Amino acid sequence: MPTEHVAALRGMALCRALSATELDAIAAIVEKRDVDAGRELFREGEPGDGLYLLLAGEINVVKHGKDGEHLLAKLEAGAVLGEMSLITTDARSATGRALTRASVLRLPAAQFRTLLDAGSVAALKIAAAIAEVLARRLATMNNVVLGLTSAPASPAAAGSSAMSTQNLRDLHRTMQVWSI
Repeated sequence: MPTEHVAALRGMALCRALSATELDAIAAIVEKRDVDAGRELFREGEPGDGLYLLLAGEINVVKHGKDGEHLLAKLEAGAVLGEMSLITTDARSATGRALTRASVLRLPAAQFRTLLDAGSVAALKIAAAIAEVLARRLATMNNVVLGLTSAPASPAAAGSSAMSTQNLRDLHRTMQVWSI
């Protein structure tokens, strides 16, 4: 088990609650990957194969729409990507592409689920951290929906209190941030 994996994991918010022994258990299954600028880390529509911890570099998260590709987030070192793949087996909802050369640690979903099924405290703590982040995101989204549904109906009044496109983009970026 590479010692540098333990050191890298220790600095990640996702692993903040893990003991030294629990960090060792997770470090034993993570894989380091380097991704050249312009290359995809994962692609929208593909099966989610694991979570990624961004150690260095920048990753753009993009989504394909009817009118082309849309930037959802620009993530830097310390970011977590693909966390849903540890919880569900759904396909990726976006593409992660390296903006610069990037280094990541990949926590494989299958091995994580094996730890989880075995009752690993480390896996349970990571699942709880993911649930906490998702709960905060849902609470934020509920407030936004409430704001949108209570916006004035007239076009003249709507301009003063309805959310602008930039506000919605800012909200989406906020929803991508890992805050534990």
